[in-house]
Amino acid sequence: MEQMILGIDPGSKITGYAFIRAPQHLLPRPQSFKIIDAGVLKAPAHLDIGTRVGLLHQALHQLVVLHKPTVGIFEKPFCGKNVSTTIRLAETRGALMAACSREKVRLLEITPAEVKKLIAGSGRAEKESVALALKTLIDFDRQGLPYDVADAVAIALCYGMQLSHRLVPLLSTQPTRSQSLR
Repeated sequence: MEQMILGIDPGSKITGYAFIRAPQHLLPRPQSFKIIDAGVLKAPAHLDIGTRVGLLHQALHQLVVLHKPTVGIFEKPFCGKNVSTTIRLAETRGALMAACSREKVRLLEITPAEVKKLIAGSGRAEKESVALALKTLIDFDRQGLPYDVADAVAIALCYGMQLSHRLVPLLSTQPTRSQSLR
């Protein structure tokens, strides 16, 4: 059965997203995965966190209704020393997960190190290395968009790769877009 995969790189100001269609056959060729939509959701930094989170929730819900993913893969948070930032990220992730859950999307998580290892070959790869690997492997060009877009594509791709039990690139690209919120 064909599956629509949603990759999410959550952030309280910028959230990267990617919708990827997985092929129906069990051993897909790299060209048989397709990026349907990829971009960022932006909430203005001058707004309070509650308003930003609400805008991100609404925007993602609209995309979920439009693309009807069967699974949503979220990057697991990295908890740094700044507790306030960690709390804001948790609030944002919760709102984004709720946007998916409203439409009965199955939710899973993957660590940043797993994504980096599968895509760029090292669990410690920098964002630039992940984007370059996507360009090299699947000809995905983020076209000047934030690295959050490449991260979201990589997150969805990792699930697709694990789904087919193959550790090779599985996407072909289509145009991307960026969506700014008011």
